[in-house]
Amino acid sequence: MAWIEQTKKGSRKSGGPQYYLQDLSDTSRDLLGMRRRCPVRLWTPYGIVESGLIAVSRNVGSVGHDRVQSGRAVDSVASQIARWYGLNRSDIETIEFADSFDRDAFVICPTYVRFFGRKRNLTLHKDAHPLSVIAGHHATAVYKQITRTRLGERRLFEWARCQLDRVVSDHHAPLRDVDERDLLRASGALEILGVSLGPYRTRGVDCPDARIEFGGYPQYSCPIEVEERSSGFLAPHHAADRSRRVLVLCARHDAQEVLQGYVDVIELGELAKLLRDVA
Repeated sequence: MAWIEQTKKGSRKSGGPQYYLQDLSDTSRDLLGMRRRCPVRLWTPYGIVESGLIAVSRNVGSVGHDRVQSGRAVDSVASQIARWYGLNRSDIETIEFADSFDRDAFVICPTYVRFFGRKRNLTLHKDAHPLSVIAGHHATAVYKQITRTRLGERRLFEWARCQLDRVVSDHHAPLRDVDERDLLRASGALEILGVSLGPYRTRGVDCPDARIEFGGYPQYSCPIEVEERSSGFLAPHHAADRSRRVLVLCARHDAQEVLQGYVDVIELGELAKLLRDVA
């Protein structure tokens, strides 16, 4: 398992803190050597983010180590991991991670955190679909947020549950000419659960300004596509969108192949069922 080691606490003017990448896989080491420099994507409880960090090969400069640099305007890799996972940066001694490449980017997926002066350390479990709620998969982060909402805002939770049940019931009725935008009636319930759709656009992904904020974690930007059936996201005009970070909100999840790359799916019927189970 790869891990990071802080080696420099210099000022922003000198490039900021620098972290050596230790015990990388042979594949990652070779690819980084070929690319010399590449952007770093960081896995968070919500999914992938563009960190603004740069992975640099040992073949660049006189350092002699593969490393991650933060530059002048970007927080260090350790600080970003601490922020996304709700940890105290000053307590962290070592971070282990799974390393990989995704096209042009080096991907860091934190797996284990060791703290100064503590016997008990923290294991970070990666969920390949951290926002998906479909039959057979209820994302842990979503489940925890629903439970948190029920305990903290019981009346709002019950309203959201009833609202989702109503929308789901309508979309399973034999109605004609119901547009996918009718699913936006669920936006109030979703807002209570930490998912804000933002404006519905007429071009590209429907809700590109959507934001997600679950208790204990920072706000996360993730475009949301609204579809009656998830198979609608397989349309040719969404080919480029499927290679990006997107959450598909649908009445029926009928296309497992949508769940490729960084795409998540929330089926409203399954979300409503989860709320009933938690209640």
